[in-house]
Amino acid sequence: MSTRRKIAGCLLGAAALALPACGSPSDSASGGEDTVTLVMSNHPWQRGIEPLISDFEEESGISVDVQTFAEQQTRDKIQLNLQSQSSAMDVYMTLPSREGQLFASSGYYEPLDDYLAEAPEEYKADGFSAGAIEGMKVDGETMALPLNVEGPVLYYRTDLFQKWGLTPPKTITDLIDTAAKIEQKSSDITPITLRGQAPALPFTFGPFFHGTGLEWTDEQGTPNFDESGAVEAIEQYATLAREYGPPGVINYSFTESSTLFAQGKAAMELESSNELNSVVDPEKSTVADNVGVAPVPAGEAGPAPTVLSWGLAMSPFSEKKDAAWEFMQWATSPEIQLKLTEADIAPPRDGVATDPAYTDTLDTPTLEQWQAAVADLQKNGNVEVGPVGNNAPEMRKVIGDAIGKVILGDATAAEAADEIQNGLTPLLSEE
Repeated sequence: MSTRRKIAGCLLGAAALALPACGSPSDSASGGEDTVTLVMSNHPWQRGIEPLISDFEEESGISVDVQTFAEQQTRDKIQLNLQSQSSAMDVYMTLPSREGQLFASSGYYEPLDDYLAEAPEEYKADGFSAGAIEGMKVDGETMALPLNVEGPVLYYRTDLFQKWGLTPPKTITDLIDTAAKIEQKSSDITPITLRGQAPALPFTFGPFFHGTGLEWTDEQGTPNFDESGAVEAIEQYATLAREYGPPGVINYSFTESSTLFAQGKAAMELESSNELNSVVDPEKSTVADNVGVAPVPAGEAGPAPTVLSWGLAMSPFSEKKDAAWEFMQWATSPEIQLKLTEADIAPPRDGVATDPAYTDTLDTPTLEQWQAAVADLQKNGNVEVGPVGNNAPEMRKVIGDAIGKVILGDATAAEAADEIQNGLTPLLSEE
């Protein structure tokens, strides 16, 4: 467990949206000349926080060296820093649902419970929603601070739905039927765009799988892809992608899907709630005035969306932990998380989510629908994007690779389920 930090006297600078620096005098991070190195993935939260960092620097006297890369490059850089026990990185974005177990067992996180216990009252350390903060824990220890709430939602073109007399689908069966109707209406519009890239696919496939009533594994930790529901879910997802998705969908993740939808070339998009800004920003989207948002359609067993939070973690090898903690407090404070709602970042704090300063801004049909879809995520969401364990990234790829073969027509859904079952079993047995 980490050494307790003497931060109880710090006050939250709400007006300036910054926390003044105050750490243990003995810590090498103390003083106005500090520079904290922050490594971030290209992500809506990153795009929202980056313009605000100068406020923190001005108030705290701590400089922030911001390093931003594409997601895979970010993962590679973070892993290299941690594996080499380098002090060159102080704070980094993490997805605990993906790498949390591995990073915790490898000693790649600085545990934060002692820091949170002595955080100033104004920080409201207990103000995070239960689901968001639980998603930051590994074996009961808090390893990161939640940055957002996100999960798959269904974006759709309101102008086309009205023109063609369609209603937003409420079930996965309705979703497939709606896609088929759209295909008959126009050859110029892709009915739906969704993820096909192997490592990214489980995020949007999860609602199909869990919608059959299945968990990734049973109580003994054995994969559940030998159940009939698994074959059904694979068939449904692959049918949407293969029959009604865009050409090259096997290479699609959130960037490709949102770009296609924003260009007006797709009638529906199954993608993260975080992508709202990408499809409603008039500077980015040609369909900004014609976007509807619906909860991810339910399976036979009911709604089962994936829900997750990105987190902000401290490197245990940082030599500037007080300064790093000051930045982390500021970036996840109620004031900053309220400010980030202006960039369409769904807040992981209950108080912010219900603050009239936020809710009163949700004053268009699109924003109201988006808020309802996010509420559905928090109510019905499954926090496991794939099987949990040290091999989580590899296990997700096993799932994505097999389903990709069905999308390409190189395997049946039953064959893919067998491949996943056989591929996950040895990986889970290593846990």
